[in-house]
Amino acid sequence: MARYGSSENSREEGTMVSEATVTAAEIARIAGVGPAAVSNWRRRYAEFPTPVGGTAGSPQFLLSEVVNWLEGRGRSVRITPADEVWRAMEAVRDPARPGAILASAGFRLLGEEPSRRQAGAEDGAPPLPAALSADIEDLGRKLGAAGAFEQLLHRWTEAHARQVEVTPSPVAALMCALVGSTDGDAPVSVLDPACGTGGLLLQAAGSGTTALLGQDLDRDLAAITAVRLRLHGHDVSVKPGDSLLGDAHAASRVQGVVCDLPSGQRDWGRAELGYDTRWTHGLPPKGEPELAWLQHALAHLDDGGRAVLLMSAGVAARPSGRRIRAELLRRGTLRAVVALPSGSSRTPGAHLWIVERTRAAAPPEDVLFIDVDLFVGPDAEQSGITTDWDNVRAAVTSVWHRFCEGEELDADFAASVPVTVLLSDDADVTPALHVRRESGGPVDLTCLEEDRAGWLRLLNGLPNALPAVRETPMPPTGPSEGDTSPRVSLDDLIRSGALRTWRGSTVQDTDDGATVRVPLLTLDDGLSRAGPSGHTYAAESERLREGDVLVFAAAPERARPADPREYGAVAGQGVTVLRPERASLDPWFLAGTITGGPGTGRFGAPAVTTGRRSRLDTGRLFLPVRSQEEQHRIGQAFRDIARFEESLAAVVDQGRSVARQLAEALAAGLVDPIDDRRR
Repeated sequence: MARYGSSENSREEGTMVSEATVTAAEIARIAGVGPAAVSNWRRRYAEFPTPVGGTAGSPQFLLSEVVNWLEGRGRSVRITPADEVWRAMEAVRDPARPGAILASAGFRLLGEEPSRRQAGAEDGAPPLPAALSADIEDLGRKLGAAGAFEQLLHRWTEAHARQVEVTPSPVAALMCALVGSTDGDAPVSVLDPACGTGGLLLQAAGSGTTALLGQDLDRDLAAITAVRLRLHGHDVSVKPGDSLLGDAHAASRVQGVVCDLPSGQRDWGRAELGYDTRWTHGLPPKGEPELAWLQHALAHLDDGGRAVLLMSAGVAARPSGRRIRAELLRRGTLRAVVALPSGSSRTPGAHLWIVERTRAAAPPEDVLFIDVDLFVGPDAEQSGITTDWDNVRAAVTSVWHRFCEGEELDADFAASVPVTVLLSDDADVTPALHVRRESGGPVDLTCLEEDRAGWLRLLNGLPNALPAVRETPMPPTGPSEGDTSPRVSLDDLIRSGALRTWRGSTVQDTDDGATVRVPLLTLDDGLSRAGPSGHTYAAESERLREGDVLVFAAAPERARPADPREYGAVAGQGVTVLRPERASLDPWFLAGTITGGPGTGRFGAPAVTTGRRSRLDTGRLFLPVRSQEEQHRIGQAFRDIARFEESLAAVVDQGRSVARQLAEALAAGLVDPIDDRRR
């Protein structure tokens, strides 16, 4: 990469401002590593390039310095032609209008000069430098005009991820599939009143929609959507402006509306729109902007038209929106709510609402609820399992079509619920409340009785699990106020060599030659005792072994010796490891003494520092001085208490499980109670 000159020369010549910069995410992409690796490089190597701009949370580095550093360490650098063009665009963009340069590039790929009319605003996309225009045209010849723009758009959204919200393409595909007819036909006309970069409109056009309308508050995003659709060969009418306060398509009626509703709006214009004719289901409260956008969508629908809206899960249950939700149910406007898989959208636990402008004389009597997590499996996204979105889309649309046709639902991740049921209480339309797995057939009485007998055995074993104790003999001088048995601080034990301690660290993605790949025990893993769930690179000496005591951030009362399944792992962030010398300190005595006080140091001042992440303060925690034999005897009692608590938890959990099985079997009419009192 000889084209990148010395950064020192650049700084001397005063060209640093115009030189291309990269974020940490972009460094990871060109180096072919994960984002965590870049963080590790910054922390471990003093010679790593220093930031020249950006913010503390999203620093920017000179591209030339990054490339020279990577190549100096023998790492390959993958900079594509699109990367080259994007860097040149970033160097000349207007910080006040980050999207304007992308819109200008799109017009150049169309073979047009950006104009005020094309940009849809009085001050349209700015002209490009001649050299940059030539590079963009060359990229268009290599990748095709549409392909080149999509590459540049991807880099733009990556660089501005915190400012621009992009609907994931699988979610957009599902929304456009649901807005169509039950025969699979796409609506002729579709509106997106908050179109962003145009992903939903592009998906709708690909599904067969021919009349495309859009609007966005950001004039540059409106221009990006317009040029993007045109590059893909679609006609579109996109206007800039606030759809709620200044509806640019007020006279238009469409067959479908798709929209990823704006999130976090604090002032959506309620004061100015108090008597607006769109509020046919009620004036939305100030804290319910989504219900304002929903009614805006309804106002643009033809009779029989349908809107599919992506919004946060909180809209389904917030008390402030209960009255409007109830009105949507009474009129048959709300037809379905789909809970998307966790992690499938920028909003955790996002929902799709399907609403219709019904033309039926009698409103529909049922609402469909779908919980996709029950279809793909709980926590699939978090556990690293890639969701098969083609399968999800086929399953959800099939259930929706069966519901629309009045057919019986045979999916255990969906339910049809009468409106009369939903109108009770708070009109809560959260799918998880209404989708229940049905009983799988006749109950197995043998298994049920075995579970019941097993629970009784656990219960009967509890009385003998706790250790018997006696009062500690008083010292010969007798008790006196403030007097305690001899004690020693953890700091003293550390200085004497009887105890070693360290705190767990963050994940390391790469091996620097002095580390090995080992299992990682996170804070959640330790608290749940589920065993290590990840991997990292760490020094061999830091791996957990028998006798190590684990102390957990914000929960020191749950300190314990490491379990056998945790041996060989390393501690992650929030986990402190205490390694006693077995000849002088018993692990169970150490752990039990730490847990002896609820949140305070045993025999001393508070031993947990408060703050963003609590940790153990070894200078404020004291242990009583006991002989090795006494430590072992007391440690065994602590072990018995810990086992009792585990058994007690098992009794509670298993008892609840047995009770639930019995209740479900009785409710389903599969069993009858035996009443011994009738004998």
